[in-house]
Amino acid sequence: MESFIFDLIKIFLGVLFLLGLTLTAIWFYFRIKPKASRESEIDRPDAMTGKEVITTLKLQACERLILFLERITPNNLILRVHTPDMSAAQLQGAMIRTVREEFEYNLSQQLYLTSKTWELIRSAKEEILRQINTAASGLKEGGSARDLAGAILQLSLSQERSPVSTALEAIKNEIRKPC
Repeated sequence: MESFIFDLIKIFLGVLFLLGLTLTAIWFYFRIKPKASRESEIDRPDAMTGKEVITTLKLQACERLILFLERITPNNLILRVHTPDMSAAQLQGAMIRTVREEFEYNLSQQLYLTSKTWELIRSAKEEILRQINTAASGLKEGGSARDLAGAILQLSLSQERSPVSTALEAIKNEIRKPC
């Protein structure tokens, strides 16, 4: 049974890794434009209107928040934060600190979203923190970081629909809406 769960986790992590690569490629595609073409667009009389500027800023905010949500999913978070010499308590602390720092870094992006979407993003963050703390509180005294990671992944896999998925869908709907 444990082997089956780890195989499932490996597949899940592989899919998320590919999703992350795809999102990163899309991000780089839209970011890497020759600087000269950007400057020439600004000098043209038909430069972007205010509405186009807001649309661009809104898309950039949505991109950043999608990356935030992907980075705080339990499997991605564990892969980034976990080191072999960590105890469960150290892993718990590092994961909580990372989620909070990432959220604070992206706090200003709420300006470009509806209150409902921002609330879903905030709820997703809170749910991830709750999962980390719940998994840690269920461990035996002196549990390892690997035990904690497994417990967190089990909790996240047991959810019917993750709050991160709900928030991601809300962001996609924001992008589809006209400004």
